[in-house]
Amino acid sequence: MKQLNRLIGKQGEEMAAELLRKKGYQILDQNNSTKWGELDIIACKDNILTFVEVKLKTTEDYGTPEEMIGKNKLAQVRRTAEMYLLNNPDIAKKFDRYQIDAVCIVEESERITHYENLTF
Repeated sequence: MKQLNRLIGKQGEEMAAELLRKKGYQILDQNNSTKWGELDIIACKDNILTFVEVKLKTTEDYGTPEEMIGKNKLAQVRRTAEMYLLNNPDIAKKFDRYQIDAVCIVEESERITHYENLTF
């Protein structure tokens, strides 16, 4: 089951990366894992470094992908992003600022939604 979830997650990340490319983002990294967490996609556009959380659900029978991104999840992504910036000062210096986005996907309805600059 864990392997299946990983495969589905990878599929969602590829769909999200494709959407972001179409919107003019450059994908810098995917699946960047640290001991603090994982950054699904690291991208940039208009001199803004963007850390993208990807959530994919096959159906909305048991809730939406948006419901999976709460205050705690955003805090974890923020901490992981800040550690990434500390560990990669050359990248951090290149950008004016950073933000956290989310791409939510529902396979059944083929819905894919990009939310920009999430805060809590």
